[in-house]
Amino acid sequence: MPWPDGLEYAASAMNLASGRGAMLHFGGYTYPSRYTSGYPLILEFFHSIFGLKVDRFYTASLMTGFVSATGIFIGARELFGRAAGMIAALLLGLSPVFITYSMLVMSDVPTLFVTLFALTLLPLVAPDDVPLPPSWMRMSAMLLFGLLAGFSTIIRPTNATILVGLALCVVMMPLKHRDRSSLLKAALAITIGFAIPVAWQLHQNAIHLGSAFASGYAWWVPEVYGSGGKTFSAAYLFGPTMPRNPHGNVPIYAMTLAGLDGMLSGRVGARYFLYPFAAAVFAVVGFLTILRAPERPAARRMLWFGLGYLVALTGLYCFYLFTDPVFILPAAFVLFIAAGSGAATANRWMCDVLRNRNRSATQFAAAAGVIVLDAVLIISLGSEVAIRLSARPAESVMVPTLLSADSTLPPNAIVVSNISLQFLELYLPAPNRRFIGLNSLDPGETFTDYHLHRLYEKKAAGWNGAVPPVVFDGPGMSPEADSLASAKTPVFLLIAAPESQGYADVLKGELDQLQSKFTVEPVAQNRVAALYRLTTKTK
Repeated sequence: MPWPDGLEYAASAMNLASGRGAMLHFGGYTYPSRYTSGYPLILEFFHSIFGLKVDRFYTASLMTGFVSATGIFIGARELFGRAAGMIAALLLGLSPVFITYSMLVMSDVPTLFVTLFALTLLPLVAPDDVPLPPSWMRMSAMLLFGLLAGFSTIIRPTNATILVGLALCVVMMPLKHRDRSSLLKAALAITIGFAIPVAWQLHQNAIHLGSAFASGYAWWVPEVYGSGGKTFSAAYLFGPTMPRNPHGNVPIYAMTLAGLDGMLSGRVGARYFLYPFAAAVFAVVGFLTILRAPERPAARRMLWFGLGYLVALTGLYCFYLFTDPVFILPAAFVLFIAAGSGAATANRWMCDVLRNRNRSATQFAAAAGVIVLDAVLIISLGSEVAIRLSARPAESVMVPTLLSADSTLPPNAIVVSNISLQFLELYLPAPNRRFIGLNSLDPGETFTDYHLHRLYEKKAAGWNGAVPPVVFDGPGMSPEADSLASAKTPVFLLIAAPESQGYADVLKGELDQLQSKFTVEPVAQNRVAALYRLTTKTK
């Protein structure tokens, strides 16, 4: 999950492991993925090295999320002290967006992990130590930094804005003890590192999409992504975007950075998705305090790097068709670190003021304001803890249902289903087993076939590529039904329970037609799916 994004990432990873590349393969045919190959490479790594099974791919996000929180703690502690590190890690660990996406097969949290890995190299990429680290160490760090930036870009192309952060920190904090020659060598090392994964991705695009600069999204959804004016546009700054955002991107992202984004959502009780308002105030305190401290060049350089990345990434997404606060999570590390630093600094100052008998009324009022912010922050984080602890996540019923069906189905069976064929390829794999779509409909239910539906829409629009067969291509049975009737191997029908009355009526009509040609014998059934054996009727 989520569907169909997580399914597509998982399928790409499994196909990488099988040697097909980061592709989709279902119904006997192979198609490009909507996504670039960075995150499937991470999943394939966890699958091949740690034996992670496809139904537990979300633990890759969970593990990279845990390491990210630990990295935030270590980084903030090294620069600003233990208290700042603890607060920064706590804010990240209790961020609703971070928690949610740490449990999904999505690329956002792993991208944050890659960004923090690159951040650890910043002291070597832009050192202030005298004497400087050895040349080989600096060049290696720069090459690795570029490699991580390039890999982050092939996870999601918009992450190339990380280079804006690097450029800003170099401009705002000029490197000491560097001549033109060493700067050129550094730029060359970073460029080479960045180019390696990007060049590999461009090569994959050329093989699978026909052009190095072609997009998998444009292949699957040409009506939206085939035209740049529909994907990125100034109209989305304050105009409606997807999904269901009438406000435009600028208000959403502005409220996100202020910790008040939940107030624009339709979710009852939601007040923030990234971090709470009090954390945003402490982040401002942290930024102002650190940027005014010339004696702390490493901290200032880190903040300029993070700010450049965050502003560039957020600015780019302000023009994008879709809106989601999680898009800026990879660059939001600087907010959590600044908030941790600001909270620690503000509370130390507040304690000093309260101990000072000669404090002014203004100082006392400001100290009281810090106490109020502390209380608001504790309440916000405490409410998030209470919400998460009260949740009772349910185990999937569909996965064990399919695993049980796998033991029932013969290895050479033909399976007709309204469940996503790509999903069945992952959970019912067998060398000689074939999967055929019952129909090409996608009513948007939990397990219906997004990809098969898109292929038939492309075909209707004039595309001449091969598509997996379906039994019902319209109101009546297709010629595939006659092929099934004459098949020499066992034929089964696997039906996911409908979630709407309209779709239930469609399935009932199709089942009635099948019964005119086949004897439909129940094999197994539960609340999410039913398995039938289809036997051709004798005349």
